Amino acid sequence: MNKIFKTVLGTCAAVLAAPAVLYFPAVIYNATKKYDDDCEYLMILGSVILGEDTPSDQLIERMNRAVVYLKSHLSTKAVCCGGCFRKEQKVSEAQIIKNYLMNNGIEEERILLEDKSTTTYENFEFALKIIAEDSTKSTENTKIAYLTSDYHIFRSGIIAKQSGIKDVLRVSAKSEGKNFKRYLREYFVGYDLAYRTLFK
Repeated sequence: MNKIFKTVLGTCAAVLAAPAVLYFPAVIYNATKKYDDDCEYLMILGSVILGEDTPSDQLIERMNRAVVYLKSHLSTKAVCCGGCFRKEQKVSEAQIIKNYLMNNGIEEERILLEDKSTTTYENFEFALKIIAEDSTKSTENTKIAYLTSDYHIFRSGIIAKQSGIKDVLRVSAKSEGKNFKRYLREYFVGYDLAYRTLFK
């Protein structure tokens, strides 16, 4: 009985340690890099909305980065991602991003709206369909990048590959302030990512 208990305990410890040993160091490493890849379509991944329509700090960071990128890549189209699904929220993440871009000088004709998604997986699934309808080329031959916070870059890259993007392109937004909760969340969602990768 004692051997069985030790085996179970050891297995549990290994499972709990896996993100710390394998996944989390890659999250940290990618967060330190500044990604600024050229692309034809830039997926801007949504983030938390406070109350009815107030963007969180991390979403503001992403939107500011998107404005800078789009002003220096004039042929790139933006795909604003994120639905309206949180309690009290009345405006979709995508619409808030679009409004911000337009208020900062980005032309409306350069902006596509993906306003149905509720997860990063759905960001890619739905945005790729929109890009396929808008582009004159297949998505396989279209340069598609995603823009997200530095702490979210690594996980999003894995999801991008799982979504069928072979040449994964990235644009990272620098996170300011205290990021402990953000990285802690990335640690725990590593389990969900592993489950989806292995069993779906």
